[in-house]
Parts: sequence; C-alpha cells; structure tokens
Amino acid sequence: MNQSTIVNPPSLATIGIVSTSSEQLPAQPAPRPWPLYPEPEPVFGMPEVVAAFLGVLLAVVACSAVATIIAHHITAFSRVPTSQLANDPRVILPAQLAAYLMVFGILWRLFQHHRIGFFQALSWRWPLRWPLFVSGGVFLAVAVQLISHFLPTPPELPIDQMMRSSTDAWLMSVFGVLIAPFAEEVFFRGLLFPALARRAGLLVSFVVTSVFFGIIHSQQLAGAWIQITCIILVGAALTAIRWRFRSLASSTLVHVGYNGTLFLALFVQTRGFTNFSLK
Repeated sequence: MNQSTIVNPPSLATIGIVSTSSEQLPAQPAPRPWPLYPEPEPVFGMPEVVAAFLGVLLAVVACSAVATIIAHHITAFSRVPTSQLANDPRVILPAQLAAYLMVFGILWRLFQHHRIGFFQALSWRWPLRWPLFVSGGVFLAVAVQLISHFLPTPPELPIDQMMRSSTDAWLMSVFGVLIAPFAEEVFFRGLLFPALARRAGLLVSFVVTSVFFGIIHSQQLAGAWIQITCIILVGAALTAIRWRFRSLASSTLVHVGYNGTLFLALFVQTRGFTNFSLK
C-alpha cells in the first residue's frame, strides 16, 4: 500500500476503545497505520530483557526442584517417581507461578528505579471495549482449530500427559487462562518485542518474537512442527495486535480468549473433564 494514501484513524479515546483513566498511560494514541511504523523506545534495553529471560528460566528450574523435594515429603506424592512429578500440574504449576512472581518483583523494582510504573513501562493500556479483544481471541482459536483439523497431528502430545485427571485439567485451565497469558505477554510482547525493535528494527523484532514464542512451546508439542508453526502464527497475530493498538493489555486479552476457547473445547469434548478417552 502506498503510504501517501494512508489516512490516520480517529483517536481511540474519542471512539471509546482505549481507557483514558489516570491509572493508565498519560496519552492514548490512535492505532498505528499500516505498513509497519516505528516502535517508540522503551525504558529498558536488550541486556535487561536477556536477564529477565535467563532469570525466569533459572527461577523455574530452582522453584521446580524445591517443589519436587517438598512433594516427596507429602504422602500423596512420596512414591511417585521424579520424572512423573515433573509433569504433574499440582507440582509444576505452583513452581512456575512462584518463579513468575519472583521475576515480576525484580522488574517492578527495576522500573521504579527508572521512575516509571510497571504497567506504564510495558505499555499496558487497558482498552475500554475489552470484550472485543477477548472475542478476537475466540475467533483466532476457532480458526486455528479448524485449520489444524485438516493437518496431521500426533496421537498424543506431552501436554496431553499433563491432563490425566479432572484435577489436572482444572489446574491447567485456570493457569492457562488467568496466569500464562499475562506472563507470556509480559516477556514476549512487553519486553522482547519493543527492546529488539529498538536494536534490530521492527520487522526483525516482529519475526523473532513470533518464532521464539512458538519455539518456547515446542516442548509441549514434542517437536510437532505443523502445530508449532500454528503457534508461531498465533504469536504473530498477538504481536500485531500489541503493535497496532500500542497496548499490551489488548494482546493479553486476545491471548486469554484464545486459551480460554481451547480449554472450553476440551471441557466439552471430555464431558466436563471426566472422560479423557474422548479426546
């Protein structure tokens, strides 16, 4: 598209899509025009982003080790092999949550050092018409599931092994809808995307963020590259929304809608998480 033909859209504050609350960023700019438009410089750089990724990796490993040790001292887990505990949501999900909270606490202090709030530094910006973004996530999930239906899929994936009981499925659902989207959006599109855009350019950052998002999920998919490619495309859609609306909250809401739809489909398919042989 010829850039000279682009017409700037009206302000989001004017049409009521993005909040102008004093708790949000002081200015609520309009959506960026296509094609790609430069991302403003964040208050952090790639060294801080790399440290955050390494920090959460080490925190997850450490917290998982501690959780496994604690589990072995609980009667219900005392005779369960360590390899099985590593895939037990009752053990690993609390460990992941603890790791996320540790790293978020450090980031909070870092941004305070820069005299800027945590959410402001990440361009959070809560949209007033937030149901539209959740609905977008539902639409995205349905589209991906329809496409995946016609593609070859392994009979069982590692993530399936983590949902062998109703308790496991409920824990995975709550974590996958309420916690994982926020955490992943913070790391990938709150930290990595803007910092890498400043260093390498917007297009490179867009591609790298989307691909890295898919690779991170590859362990859950046992190297099933068709499914991983779908996740990369989902990551690209989330990154586009984060960039287009200059709002991490917007991409997080789409992410919530996407994950929520997948778990709702599993809930229906397994008759309320009671019969996993129907998957």
